[in-house]
Amino acid sequence: MLLKLFPWTFMQPLIGLLSFLFLCANILLCGVAIHLLALIAKLMNRSQAWQRKTCDKCYRLWVVMCSVWFRYVLGMNWQLDDGLKQQPERWHLLVANHQSWVDVFVVLLQVQGRTPPPRIFMKDTLFWLPLVGSATKLMNFPQVKRYSKAKLTKRPELAQKDRRTTVEACKPLMDAPSSIMTFAEGTRFSRKKHAQQDSPYQHLLRPKAGGLWMVLQAMPRRFQEITDFNVVYPDKVPSFWDLLCGRVQNAYVITRQVSIPTEFQCMTEQTDKQAFYCWVNAYWQMKDRAMETDLQYCSKLEIKRNGPINEGNSLQN
Repeated sequence: MLLKLFPWTFMQPLIGLLSFLFLCANILLCGVAIHLLALIAKLMNRSQAWQRKTCDKCYRLWVVMCSVWFRYVLGMNWQLDDGLKQQPERWHLLVANHQSWVDVFVVLLQVQGRTPPPRIFMKDTLFWLPLVGSATKLMNFPQVKRYSKAKLTKRPELAQKDRRTTVEACKPLMDAPSSIMTFAEGTRFSRKKHAQQDSPYQHLLRPKAGGLWMVLQAMPRRFQEITDFNVVYPDKVPSFWDLLCGRVQNAYVITRQVSIPTEFQCMTEQTDKQAFYCWVNAYWQMKDRAMETDLQYCSKLEIKRNGPINEGNSLQN
């Protein structure tokens, strides 16, 4: 492990640079493979199912290689939830709290092999990212356009256009078991944002219920429950640079299944939107209470393993 070979603090930027180069090479390798497979599928007139299956293997390989680097090269010890069942034959709606870009990697490693490789809603502007944009499009990541509230106020018809775009983007995911991963808060948690929102939750920002509404409307009768993730960092919320430098030694994931009421499993224009928003708020209150329990539980585990956590460096930072 690099951190054992080079334990000095001044070496951490070099380790971070090596990790960044590895992740870039990993993306390059898998991205090129996905493009080649798509070309082969087109030239040999292969089915969409074949293309998706082979591209998903590249996606899984990318996650595995990230896992190998984080665990065996950087020595990270993430406590994933072994209670999450292996159900790759079902559709999954994955919802997690969001504190850092590290959350994405933690959740991906948590669901690896347990659910179909998750797709994330991506802004259409990200299509222009080299390799990443086109590769995610080839893998049927829903790429949608988002409009500001000010623009929607001036032109309400854009909301309908956005819904139609979302439905079209999700159509390829209706044919075979798929996973949609979303961070319902819409942005990373911080105390400043918490105060600006006047959030009624202790550990979470307000959820964007409209995003969940659009997923359930675009993929009717595919989701019977939400697979809910609480991601907890025992020391402090890490940055992406902390991840690259190997400073995210511990992370916990606690999963729960939250049933979706039958009336919300197939959204229509007649569905009571206010009732749905009330249900989302109740779910979010439950998640917030669970976060408090999970924080205390993980804190006790860390104290048992490593001794008291330093003042000013607690779980709730």
